[in-house]
Amino acid sequence: MKNEKVQNIARAQRHEAVHEVAVLGATGMVGRRLVGLLMNHPYFRVTRVVGSGARTGELYRAVWEQKERELQQHYGPFWKEHRPPEAIDGMRVSSFEELLDSPCPVVFSSIPTRAGEFEEKLVQDGRLVFSNSPHRRFDPDVALVVAEVNGNKAANTRFVKNPNCVTSGLLLVLAPLAAKYGLREVVVTTYQSLSGRGDRKYDLDMVLGNIYPLHKSPENTEEYIWKEVKTIMGDSFRLSVTCNRTCVQEGHFVEVRIKTQAAIAAIDEVEETLSNFNPLGHLKLHSSPDAPIVVLKEKGRPRPQQDAHYFGGMAVAVGNVTTDDEVFDLRLTFVVNNLIRGAAGGALLNAEFWHAANFSLAAAAVESESLYVR
Repeated sequence: MKNEKVQNIARAQRHEAVHEVAVLGATGMVGRRLVGLLMNHPYFRVTRVVGSGARTGELYRAVWEQKERELQQHYGPFWKEHRPPEAIDGMRVSSFEELLDSPCPVVFSSIPTRAGEFEEKLVQDGRLVFSNSPHRRFDPDVALVVAEVNGNKAANTRFVKNPNCVTSGLLLVLAPLAAKYGLREVVVTTYQSLSGRGDRKYDLDMVLGNIYPLHKSPENTEEYIWKEVKTIMGDSFRLSVTCNRTCVQEGHFVEVRIKTQAAIAAIDEVEETLSNFNPLGHLKLHSSPDAPIVVLKEKGRPRPQQDAHYFGGMAVAVGNVTTDDEVFDLRLTFVVNNLIRGAAGGALLNAEFWHAANFSLAAAAVESESLYVR
């Protein structure tokens, strides 16, 4: 019976144009966003949403609405509920055992590190796993991928990770600048939204009307970002990262200061370099934004509330570009949607790149020369 299931999984991965997919960790904040993005997707169809054992059998809509309601009750009126799509009506939360017993070939995962063993079982069982979980992000045999930067790493593997939400946006910004000017030193300071912690709730006196420094906190955000950037881009430049949590619901604001190898001729040249960065444009992937980087010239922008949703949250908004600094060659700020580009959408785009490499297009068409890391 098990051999027959494995054969069915392999057959589906090789030959099906539309893949049945499951979402592991579907009741969490990123899992809920993943399910929403997968509704009416052209080549992924959600057939199973998997949560903790305590939720097994419950209506998925009821769990979704309860979690959103609890967040709003905790943080107060400024917090806006994210409503579930109508398409989930009738869906019930499955157990992990039910997923293992099914022939579902593709799994999206947004589980915490402590539950990493579930991903291991899925990979060992022959499934394709696209994961937002920190579990095994830095293992050399696991692909850590931002599609526009090193998407080819996802093409021939069954276990693909996307990095921390800040890193996902930061690498989009650094990759074209590195290709144009080279990087010597990069200093990053973040002001990260509350939803970056998922459904876990901060004490109100820590974050409401406040800034919470994340240095040496249990979240390990600074360490994650540093290691992820080095893992994907290499160790050719020095990197300093400082992270803070701020009282915003969605969208991380990030300051970046850079010393380049080559001289920068003009700000317009930098802005054009960023605006033109679109190495996946020719692939026409479903979740790929028309412009991964949107450059704003208005003073006082970008801001999380106004600028975290370009192209459905898949584009990074960049502003405050300047070379007028006594220490650094270039300064800029950006806003990244931590739940879409930095989490659910990043995992989905990696899966779409994998699909293009294996189903939609010849593999050679995916090996884009404009990817930063090849």
